[in-house]
Amino acid sequence: MGPEGSFFNPPDAVYVDMIQAGLGMADPQLCRVFVDEVSDAVKRLRTMGMQFQSKMLATMEANPNVGKTNSIVAIQKAIIEQTETQVLEHANLTDLVVQDGCCVGAVGVDDAADPFLVEAGAVVIATGGVGQLFQYSFNPPGNTGDGYAMALRAGAELFNMEFMQQGLATTWPTQAMVMLYEMDEPYRILNAHGKTFVEQYLPNGVSLEEVSRLKAFHWPVSCRDAALHLDRAIKGEVLAGRATAHDGVFLDLSRAERGFLPELFVKFMGSQGIDMRRDLIQVQLHHHTSNGGIRIDASGQATVPGLFAVGEAAGWQGADRLGGTMLGGSQVFGWRAGRHAAAVACGQGGRSVSPAVVEPLLEPLARMREARGRHRPDDLRPALQRVMWECLIVEKDSASLGCVRQFIGDDRDRLRNDLSIAQPFDLALACEHRNLLDVAEVIVEAASLRTESRGSHVRSDYPLRDDAHWLTNLFATRANGRLRFERQWVAQHQGWTDRPGDIRIKPWG
Repeated sequence: MGPEGSFFNPPDAVYVDMIQAGLGMADPQLCRVFVDEVSDAVKRLRTMGMQFQSKMLATMEANPNVGKTNSIVAIQKAIIEQTETQVLEHANLTDLVVQDGCCVGAVGVDDAADPFLVEAGAVVIATGGVGQLFQYSFNPPGNTGDGYAMALRAGAELFNMEFMQQGLATTWPTQAMVMLYEMDEPYRILNAHGKTFVEQYLPNGVSLEEVSRLKAFHWPVSCRDAALHLDRAIKGEVLAGRATAHDGVFLDLSRAERGFLPELFVKFMGSQGIDMRRDLIQVQLHHHTSNGGIRIDASGQATVPGLFAVGEAAGWQGADRLGGTMLGGSQVFGWRAGRHAAAVACGQGGRSVSPAVVEPLLEPLARMREARGRHRPDDLRPALQRVMWECLIVEKDSASLGCVRQFIGDDRDRLRNDLSIAQPFDLALACEHRNLLDVAEVIVEAASLRTESRGSHVRSDYPLRDDAHWLTNLFATRANGRLRFERQWVAQHQGWTDRPGDIRIKPWG
């Protein structure tokens, strides 16, 4: 927080840094909206009773306010209880309803696997990202890409899906981000045999000291500097079979001076039985967030009228992003989307949804509900998560992308032809798996098309950034069951230049 209570100071400088961090891929109009309105968004939260801590938390679990009266969850619950908002518990939406070109509701299944229809003047998607697509992610279990997949099937565009935040987090006894950029003194990374290994992965002319120094500037994986070699080394050791018992590597901070380690992180790990000044910490590369998502305009509306997206479901960030902008953006565009969606809904009148529009959305649910094959849906997910982690986290190439593409095709066959629904909740899990596969396909095909490396998108077979051919955004749509991508060139007036120093605000990410 700045001295006047603003989220970032000054807004114009932060706008430039957001464009720079995105390497030309962030939406400039939405970045401008963000920097101009995020301070007001924070003030609204303060007015509601939300309290902020001055230091970045190592993990949300370290926040002593979570679950108490001034937490964001408690505030939201109180607001809902004060209104006549109906909440459907234990219900899963499965598809959006589009009639006459407008989104007018959604269909879903309840906890008895019975279908239902929700008619609405407007729909706001706030489903988060797709962390559960990867074996390691510190996103909640419900982050299965449902919003992305439903919007895509409804005809909306997805934006920048090849870009995603990835970085180090603990694997045991809990998951928590490990901020090496708060640790500007030497640390050691060891494999399961207690051996250092990072040096073995460094190219000629790159030193461990340089890699550690650059990693101190940012948490996420990015090809913009040599810190990438640290992430490559960790993944390489895991895939080589030299991982710890919890499939990671050891981070040794025992040589750090007291006061060097982030206090909140030390306390949190201590509550989990880990003494960071004595014990080795098991860490692994985790998926964090998607920088892309459903394409929105300044009102939060998607390319399908009546459909809005907020939070991580909305796509407006670039190849990399500044830390804090995802949470801040959820407040800025959540406020805008809510107000505009309400206005759209009020203007719809009493229009009813035609059964002819709903029936094609319910037919796949009825077919899956009767499936009696060999594969339970929750048995399918681990294999998909592992192949996505192995083939896409940190870097990828045409061969690894081809492996994932083949796996997605085979897994779709299993879902369609050999699925087993043994209990009602299995149907919801099967729908989630369908969504995971749909989003995985978009990510893989976008990553295959972008034959360059840019920020968080790293291609080992195309290691250089290629502005001559790839200073473009990729927009994905689905029609007649097939993906289609459109490239739009980044206009020069958007203000992105390849300037020395790259990002003024450090650390970032």
